[in-house]
Amino acid sequence: MTIQERAVGSVVVLDMSGRLVLGDVDGALKERVNTLLQQGSRQVVLNVGDVSYVDSAGLGVIVSASLAARKAGGVVRLLNPSTRLRQLLEMAKLFTILDVCQSEAQAFGGAASES
Repeated sequence: MTIQERAVGSVVVLDMSGRLVLGDVDGALKERVNTLLQQGSRQVVLNVGDVSYVDSAGLGVIVSASLAARKAGGVVRLLNPSTRLRQLLEMAKLFTILDVCQSEAQAFGGAASES
C-alpha cells in the first residue's frame, strides 16, 4: 500500500494504491488520517481508484477514519471505488456511513459545502 498526499484548497487528498488489507493498512492509513485531523484538516478524500483489493480489515480502517473525522467535526470521502469495492460497501450497508464519490469534482464540491 502506498499513500501520496496532496492538498486541493482546504481538502487533503490521499491517493492510495496497492492492497488495502490487514497488516498493510492498520498503521499507515489510520495514522495518516489521525495526524491530519490533529493538524486541523477537516476534509479528507481517500482516492481508492488505484486500490486493487480491499479486505474486511481495510473496510474497517476506512470506517474508523470516517467516524474519527465526524467526531472531530470533519468528513472523510471515498473517491473512485472499484465496482467490487462498491459491491462490498453495499453488502455491508456502509453507504449510510461513508460518503462515496465517483469524481474529484463531486468530492471537492461536497467537501467545500461542508465548510
